[in-house]
Amino acid sequence: MIDNNLKPVECIRQGIDVWADTLKKIKALDIPVAEAWGKYFAAARKNILRAAEFEQMLKQDPEFKGFTLEQLQKQNHEYFAEVLPGADGYDACFANPDYAAAMFGLQLGQLVSTLHAHMRNYLSWVRIGNYSQLSSCNNLYLSFYELWEKGSIGFENALGLFSAHMLEQLEITTTFGLYQANDPEFSLYRDILESADFSDLRYLYRFGIYVKPEILKMAGFIASYPEADLRSLAKNHVEAFLNSFVRKNLDYRKKKYARVIYPMGMEKLGLMMAQELAAKGLPASIGAPDTSGANEQYSYDLRHNSALYFDQKFADQRIAAYENALAKLQDKVKGQAGPLVVQLFGEKPFVPVIKNTVLTMSEEQDKIQHVTQGKITRMYYQTAPREEASFSMIAFPSTEIGENFADIFRDTLEINTLDNMRYAKIQQYMIDILDQAEYVHVRGVQGNETDFRVQLHLVAEPTKETLFENCVADVNIPVGEIFTSPKLTGTDGVLHVADIFLRNLRYYNLKLTFKDGMVVDYSCSNFADEADNRKYVFDNLLKPNKTLPLGEFAIGTNTLAYRMAGKYDIRHLLPILITEKMGPHFAIGDTCYAYEEDSPHFSLLSKKLIIATGNEKSSLRKTDPSQAYTGKHTDITLPYDMLAEISAVKADGTRIPIIADGLFAVAGTEELNEPLKRP
Repeated sequence: MIDNNLKPVECIRQGIDVWADTLKKIKALDIPVAEAWGKYFAAARKNILRAAEFEQMLKQDPEFKGFTLEQLQKQNHEYFAEVLPGADGYDACFANPDYAAAMFGLQLGQLVSTLHAHMRNYLSWVRIGNYSQLSSCNNLYLSFYELWEKGSIGFENALGLFSAHMLEQLEITTTFGLYQANDPEFSLYRDILESADFSDLRYLYRFGIYVKPEILKMAGFIASYPEADLRSLAKNHVEAFLNSFVRKNLDYRKKKYARVIYPMGMEKLGLMMAQELAAKGLPASIGAPDTSGANEQYSYDLRHNSALYFDQKFADQRIAAYENALAKLQDKVKGQAGPLVVQLFGEKPFVPVIKNTVLTMSEEQDKIQHVTQGKITRMYYQTAPREEASFSMIAFPSTEIGENFADIFRDTLEINTLDNMRYAKIQQYMIDILDQAEYVHVRGVQGNETDFRVQLHLVAEPTKETLFENCVADVNIPVGEIFTSPKLTGTDGVLHVADIFLRNLRYYNLKLTFKDGMVVDYSCSNFADEADNRKYVFDNLLKPNKTLPLGEFAIGTNTLAYRMAGKYDIRHLLPILITEKMGPHFAIGDTCYAYEEDSPHFSLLSKKLIIATGNEKSSLRKTDPSQAYTGKHTDITLPYDMLAEISAVKADGTRIPIIADGLFAVAGTEELNEPLKRP
């Protein structure tokens, strides 16, 4: 019997004895492997026993000092080998829906694929000591095995077992997830960082995460990076985060905690950021390092696995579990100042293989999911209002970017530390003109089909009101954009980008057509079949929404970043955090002010009130909150060299060019053109 009234750490440790007992039973099984089920149970047991071996390693030698790097690499590789790309790995893995469907048929194969992927989490459960999940999964494995021995392992009873397991664990996993993210009391990963010798890369294997060669290279690079420079980088990021509170007229000292999120291989920087935050009175919660995993196709195939068991009953229990978790942890959640995030870019662009065997959400499930997520988001912001917290994000190249990695890292550091006020002054010249406009016209060069009218709000009191945020490097580093929330009615046209990387996926010839601010058509050219192209765009940019509004229009001004992208031919590898500063961008989904539209926002230099914080969609928050937000915000940038013009058009038809033929045209912005003209 699970006791959910215990502290989060105590909750997950329930079942430690059951884990040990069931592990013995699983070890003792004599599994015949002639049939598909026998092969499955043998493969699943292998993973369970390897996770148990990892547990013993942690108990005997928590810092792995007694193991060689080669031993740790071998152990790490063996656990993740079955999901690595290739004929000997993921192609013949039961988590692969194609393979599972070939072995069991489509319906049962989808269940086996979902089950196997779920049970591949054993290593992370062992790492955090989640014996509740470990023991429950062991019992699930034994129950499936018993059904097989009896010859009664049909789809319905198998699904019943799996669904019951997911419901049983829902409250514990929800509470612990919220606890991990918000409470510095959870110190497991911070303890790893504080005890690590970063010059000894064995520390990476203590996380229980796949360590690919590029991570080892990054960790070595960061370990040897000049200490003073790395410390300066950590300080600058923390200062940017704190400055974001100043911009919002908030006192960060009213908060108690912050959160540090960093990519695997940059642990030394992550620790320094946590130390700098602590010095400011904000102890940081630190989770496991971010990583793209062993195989992006594996993650992509399984992204909708909850479709197997997700229904209204599960959704209701998820909402109840989240409500209970918030009640338990409300002081920690309220005390959170927000996250400081370091991202990597430059990993090999991923274009997935489209499979007919993967699970997808039905239309009804999509509706339930949308409503559920909306309720959860509103609950969170009712507990911790968005306008009272902040965040800060910065990005650096991955070693996967190629032989110019060190040079690109140096140049990225330069663009991440540009002078904020210098850009703010230049950007204000554009804002002053755009505040006079009825709409903005964006048109692509020949060969680019972009022809877009962005309808702006009306500035009734020009001396006190403005439409655009003058954005510098605090929440979104690097510096360099102005942005607004357009009106939807009257916002029409086509946006066309030849090659872009969005949310770790690559799109060729992405086209979105808008009518009154809503997406009415979409396509790309990734695949030969147009239906596959439409499905790819819908699944990854729109779903679960049938359409999305234009939530933001912005003009990026960081031409140095654009020049760097051209210098190394890495434009398609840059993250949206940087590319959004390299031309106009259009965000589909919610506005930048979602859930804080009614709080006052003031422009950096003019101190004028920003009146364009919402649109016709977000205004529904006052009458039907469930329909006001989409849960999406994806920035799509059109590069400077694809631009014929961006013009501010006044009510009388007067056109004032902001960018003409790829160059800035407003007096006072000439400096921005220098990097664009340099070879």
